[in-house]
Amino acid sequence: MTDFQWTKNKELAAFALAEGQTRKEAAVTASISESTIYRLLTNPEFSAEVDRLSLMIDIASKAERLRLARRVVRQKLDQEVLSDKDLLDWLKFAREETEGIRLDIDIAAILQNVASMASGE
Repeated sequence: MTDFQWTKNKELAAFALAEGQTRKEAAVTASISESTIYRLLTNPEFSAEVDRLSLMIDIASKAERLRLARRVVRQKLDQEVLSDKDLLDWLKFAREETEGIRLDIDIAAILQNVASMASGE
């Protein structure tokens, strides 16, 4: 067990670093010195938390971009202006953003829906 003690400033520093702030920016955000940031980063518990938070932020960012893309597709479907190419581009984007995570997307049903809208059914 480590004797590392978390404080509000250390939590702020870890989150700032995970968000991509520089060490200097993180020090200002957490109201601590830049040398303290360097010292904290040598602590395995602190470094592991920065890594964990970085991963969570990355996943949340991808999820948000995917939600935005889905919203655009829904709007385009409502306006009936989505071409097959647009839909396939969106599906490719969704696959890339999720990096292999299984999405519950019925591609055949979506393409059939687009085709029926195009034919006026």
